[in-house]
Amino acid sequence: MRDQTQQDFLNALCPKLRPLIARVLECDCGCQVLDFFRQRPRAWLQMSDIAYHLRQTPQQTIVILNVLVEQGIVEHFTVLNRWTFYGLSQRHEILRALDQFWTWRDHWHARMEQVKDALQLPAARESVSVSRV
Repeated sequence: MRDQTQQDFLNALCPKLRPLIARVLECDCGCQVLDFFRQRPRAWLQMSDIAYHLRQTPQQTIVILNVLVEQGIVEHFTVLNRWTFYGLSQRHEILRALDQFWTWRDHWHARMEQVKDALQLPAARESVSVSRV
């Protein structure tokens, strides 16, 4: 997202949610990881599996996972001091915040598509009128 567009998007969110989402947007694949967990809200996976599904390097993935753990969005646990699993937090306030984020983002994307279509419509009309000549 461009800086101004991102700021407009953040301003539309609840004030309590802004810093959380701003921190996620700062990361390269932050939205991808959130979407990954949106599709798998009760899954517990290892970092390597998450990186594979996202087609990201383990280094990129661990950076965003650490940010999400720090923010309380993702939880993790380690088994036998060997395997660490990550999963979406089940805390109600986090789930409500994420739901608001996803709803606003879907709305924002729909609005952007409408604007894009509106901007392409005159160009399409011109090409049709030129082709008729």
